[in-house]
Amino acid sequence: MNRLFRPAVASKGRARHTLNAPRRQLHSNARPSTIDSGYILSLPRLSNPATSDAAYQRLLSWYLPSSLNEKLQPRLKKFGDEAVSDQVNEWISNAERQPPYVKSRNVWGEKYCYDRLVTSEGWKALGKWGIQNGVVALGYEEEFGPYRRIAQHAFNYIYSASSAVYSCPVSMTSGAARLISHQLKNLPPAHPFHDVYQHIVSREGNWISSQWMTERPGGSDVQNSETWAEHAPLPDNQKTGEMQFDEGDWLVSGYKFFCSATDCDIALMLAKTESGQLSLFLAPTKKKVTLEDGSVDVVTNGIRFHRLKNKMGTKELPTAELELDNVRAWLVGPVDRGIATIATLLNVSRTHNAITALSCWRRGMAIAKGFAQARTTINQPLWTFPMHLRLLANMEVKFQGLLQLAFFTTSILSFVDNGFPTEQPANYPPLPEAGVQATVVQRALTATAKGVNCKIGCIALQECQEAMGGVGYMDEPDEPEFNISRLYRDTAANMTWEGTTNVLSSEVVRHMLNGKNLSIFSDWLEGKVLAGITDEALKGALTASWSNLRNRLVLGGDDMAAALAEGRHIMFSLAWVVSGSLLAHDAQRDGNSLAREVAHRWVLEGDGGVGEFVFPDVVHQPTSSVVSSRERISRDCRLVWGVDLPENPALGYRAPVSKASGEPEKLVARADAK
Repeated sequence: MNRLFRPAVASKGRARHTLNAPRRQLHSNARPSTIDSGYILSLPRLSNPATSDAAYQRLLSWYLPSSLNEKLQPRLKKFGDEAVSDQVNEWISNAERQPPYVKSRNVWGEKYCYDRLVTSEGWKALGKWGIQNGVVALGYEEEFGPYRRIAQHAFNYIYSASSAVYSCPVSMTSGAARLISHQLKNLPPAHPFHDVYQHIVSREGNWISSQWMTERPGGSDVQNSETWAEHAPLPDNQKTGEMQFDEGDWLVSGYKFFCSATDCDIALMLAKTESGQLSLFLAPTKKKVTLEDGSVDVVTNGIRFHRLKNKMGTKELPTAELELDNVRAWLVGPVDRGIATIATLLNVSRTHNAITALSCWRRGMAIAKGFAQARTTINQPLWTFPMHLRLLANMEVKFQGLLQLAFFTTSILSFVDNGFPTEQPANYPPLPEAGVQATVVQRALTATAKGVNCKIGCIALQECQEAMGGVGYMDEPDEPEFNISRLYRDTAANMTWEGTTNVLSSEVVRHMLNGKNLSIFSDWLEGKVLAGITDEALKGALTASWSNLRNRLVLGGDDMAAALAEGRHIMFSLAWVVSGSLLAHDAQRDGNSLAREVAHRWVLEGDGGVGEFVFPDVVHQPTSSVVSSRERISRDCRLVWGVDLPENPALGYRAPVSKASGEPEKLVARADAK
């Protein structure tokens, strides 16, 4: 057997000398365990998450031209080594042990010029490490051409699980970069947004951006905002220069209830103008003022911390309630078009959320698999237990399907912004046509990938916890390498950030039933995706599934309230159809047996279920499997471990062994029992 899969050897501990009387011998070969002796499990170190993940590597080879993939691979290997290094784990521990706090006054009671938000050195180091490696910049630099956002998320997929939630400010900064870049062509060269853009996409000395939308009356319904903006340009005699960033023409005031990454440099905020409609504004969090003696000081730009949130997870991330009092800000986009304007940002940050969920999910699986490699139970290796293998294999199928959904959505966003590739191989993922079709598909899949990946990723991490027994439930800040609880509680926040599951489901339904969008989406899915599948069994099942889902959407057009009531079922079923179709295309491009196995399990055998929120007539197509139960266990092993099932695998139960001379049978645990 490959030594990678040998169970760990229990520690025997050191001999102990004592002045007490010798203990009574319980068994000729037995000694009682102590704090320092007896069985102590030892897990293998986590492998490089870039080079050890076959599904991720296969996906990159599909989405990136070979020349670009070859250029990216050495960087990913180095970054992956760092992601599981002692240094990064120490930064994570430091960020966990030292949560952020706010100081408003000094020891004499004097109020600071701005509230001092104190974050840990580990948190800041993790941010610097990610930024320098391009987790923001790669999406905007020209090196990878139209594929740049795929390269960016190749790094974020490695980064997020090791970032101690710095992936949150990264996602908002990346979204702000896209939003501002779309504004620049209509702005004069002297406008401060040109400088802002350069700062937020920089790898050195970068600025972090946040967005503050949520308020007490509305939650996700931002139209109930109680924040107002007044057009009040500074008089010319009070300006320090032409179009200075901290001298915007608007004053924004209100109370924001849920503001993440409040250690940011700049912030986007929604506020109502005199029309009562929402507009979008951008402001620095601090500004410079000239004192009476001519010196320059830095003060708050009208932003006051009320309190930091005490959350279940993401404790390293400073999330606060903020009062805005005449914040000097700049208008972004047209007046009264705040929701439409900020959507440009949300399309980016939501793809980050989907990738982050996958990153943490994959790390949780790696930890659970390491535990299975090291653990034995009833004297049998856990890594070949049939039920445990099936659990891990089912999780692998779900993961690979949603990995396809996330990177396909990311690729469309990249091509919409940077141009579709002029030359694509015949087996390239089935992209929509540039223009209206791409925009319609992108918007539907962005909300779907974010909602479904975050929800299923969180459920999967619970399974990873349970797969390790009681140790999986431990939450030890000083030992982040094997801490699934940290990954779970931080991923749970992703289900709420940038839209809850219900909000995203509602968006998907309303988008699909708006105008001709359903017809446009169908033209792509039927004409290019389903029509291009060569496996007749997969094609037939997916075509029938889409037909059933499409018919439900058509009926929903006559009763929007009824359609919205089934919003979760629609979104999760849509994710199942699209993911299954992508898996089918992936399998047929080179005939890879494991890729084909994943596609068949997802589509034909029910392993690709994406939660209970699905229509049975869409997801569960009746099929008869021709694979024997034993063969399926063997395939489970190849899916999970990439090796054949050993000759004497675990039985998963205590096998009865007959005794001679008519003695009663005794249940024993034997991995090689027949």
